Amino acid sequence: MFKFSTRLFTTGRLLFNQEAVSAAVPRFKVTLAARRMGPVSADKKRAKRLRKKENRIKRRIIKEVNILKQYDINNVALTVDPVLGSSDCKFVERIMEKVENQEFTLAHGVSRVEFEKLLYAAEKVALENASNNEELRKNVIETEENKRRALLTILNTRNTNVADKKKMAVKFAKEEMQRSPGDTASPEVQAAIATVKIHFAMQQVKNMPKDKKNIQHVRQMVQHRQKILKYLKRTDAKQYYYAIAKLGLSDDAVEREFNMGKQYMQDFKVWGDKVLVKETASVAKKNKKVKDLRDRVAEYNALAKRNFEILNGKTVS
Repeated sequence: MFKFSTRLFTTGRLLFNQEAVSAAVPRFKVTLAARRMGPVSADKKRAKRLRKKENRIKRRIIKEVNILKQYDINNVALTVDPVLGSSDCKFVERIMEKVENQEFTLAHGVSRVEFEKLLYAAEKVALENASNNEELRKNVIETEENKRRALLTILNTRNTNVADKKKMAVKFAKEEMQRSPGDTASPEVQAAIATVKIHFAMQQVKNMPKDKKNIQHVRQMVQHRQKILKYLKRTDAKQYYYAIAKLGLSDDAVEREFNMGKQYMQDFKVWGDKVLVKETASVAKKNKKVKDLRDRVAEYNALAKRNFEILNGKTVS
């Protein structure tokens, strides 16, 4: 019935009219929610209630963002295959090309250069014994050529076994990674040898999936290589990063522990697209929660981006 210019029984600031009420309520900016929770003309109680609601939303957003960050840190995927290394690495491919190259390599560790020297010496002695008889010299040359072809057929790497090829590959790996001629004990040479052996063993794993003993042997070699590379990292970090780059590995593949079980075989498709680990109900529920969390965080980021553009008049790309 009557309008008083002041409010009685209050210890707050005196408000004389509606404009003063609007001016007294502070204008607060929302940085994460990207929207104003109430009109500027709201009374103090409502403004306080809305500020509390805004703070609750902020805390929830910060909590969910931090939970997702922690989950990504604890469940980060390996950047490369911890067993075979990166598919872009040419180290093993280059070693195998040398093994299969008939111009330089023969089976059973026979050097092509030494082989040609030996045949040349035998042919020279046979020609000297044939004196000046042209007919005998032609027969000697023809016989020596037949011997050469027969020996090349026997020593062809296609006719040798996997163990002999592995032995030659280890030899070439030593030569490529050695610090000096004759170096066989440096950590990077030992890691290169282990890498070559792992690649040969994994071929058998792919061909014989039920060979549990060979799978266990590969596990042991991978752990041994990790141990060698960790030691190299402690003693010579520069040489360590050179070695892992050369072998197609990454730092997390060396430092992180992983289980070379069915999950690894499925993730890196050792046996193709074969499903080895079925998703249980609990795992499916957990994955759905993570997916929903990612969607909410994406919405928060989009909302914060729009809020920044509104408040600053700038477009964020």
